[in-house]
Parts: sequence; structure tokens; C-alpha cells
Amino acid sequence: MLTTILFRLAGWFGGGAFDGLLGRLADLLQRKASDDLARFQTGVQADTQIAIAQVNAQIEARKEQAKLLEADRGWWVTAWIRPLIVYPCVVHFGAIVIDSTFRLGWGIAKLPPPYDGYEQAIILSFFIARPFEKVARVFVMGRG
Repeated sequence: MLTTILFRLAGWFGGGAFDGLLGRLADLLQRKASDDLARFQTGVQADTQIAIAQVNAQIEARKEQAKLLEADRGWWVTAWIRPLIVYPCVVHFGAIVIDSTFRLGWGIAKLPPPYDGYEQAIILSFFIARPFEKVARVFVMGRG
């Protein structure tokens, strides 16, 4: 209410000059708002293009990974090499655990060095490190 009274008083004393000044001020603010809107729209368009490019790059990378996995698992030798290495280690380790837990008296011998370390590394890499690698890959892909 007070501003309305002040504007009327200024209009009486300033006449058309005050109206012109207010008109120019309104035009200036309108141009500034239009410029800000245009800059914002340009920024949004650029961000959208960058996001689309990133998604397309991730799609291409996953296609290449799928090709590599298909090539790795496509031939029976490469498809079975990991299980053929891991399963004997798992069976040996399981036999030792069952024999020592239930005292069955099987007398399963420990592998001699350095093969005992190899067995441990194979089991760790297949059953412990591999799941963490998969989880890390999901997080990396999600953030990329």
C-alpha cells in the first residue's frame, strides 16, 4: 500500500518522465530475464548432449565387453579352462575341511609348497575376489 502511494506521488510530481523511467526499468529487467533463460536453456541442452554421449559410449563399451566374453566362452577350451582349474582345488579343500571337521580319518594330505599357495590363490580369486570385482564393475559403470 505504501509503495502504491509513493508511485502515485512520484507520478504526480514526475509525470511522464517517471512512467518512462519505469518502462525502461521494466524492459531492462525483462531483457535480463530473457538472457538468463536463454543461458539456462543452452546449458541444459549442452548437459543433455553430454549425458547422451556418455550413455552411448557406455553402450558401445558394454557391446565390446559382450563380444570379448562371447569370444572367451565361445570355444569349449576357453569355456572350461576356469572350472577345470578351480574344481580340483575346491574338491581338495572341501575334503580337508570335511575330514578335519568330522574326524573321518581320510588323511587328506596338504599340498606341498608352492602348490598349497597356488591352491589358496585360485580359490580366493574365484570365490572371493571375483564377486567383489563384479560389484566394483557395477559401481564403476553406474558412476561412469
